[in-house]
Amino acid sequence: MEPDSKLEDLRSVLSCVFEKLGAESLTEPDRVELVTRAEVVQDQIDAIQDVGCDEEHVHMRTTQVPEPSDDRLF
Repeated sequence: MEPDSKLEDLRSVLSCVFEKLGAESLTEPDRVELVTRAEVVQDQIDAIQDVGCDEEHVHMRTTQVPEPSDDRLF
């Protein structure tokens, strides 16, 4: 599964969890379980985003720097 698709799915799950947390009929054990699930999903989202940032950083580092020209101003 592509990272963008996985990220979108996780965000959808997180949105559903937050909707359920807003329900007035939740018992405290259910609420605690949903908060735990939300934390796990958020950690997964963060991990995917961190990998994406790391890949961008690696790409930026591996881009060649142009050679300086002999036309120096000073």
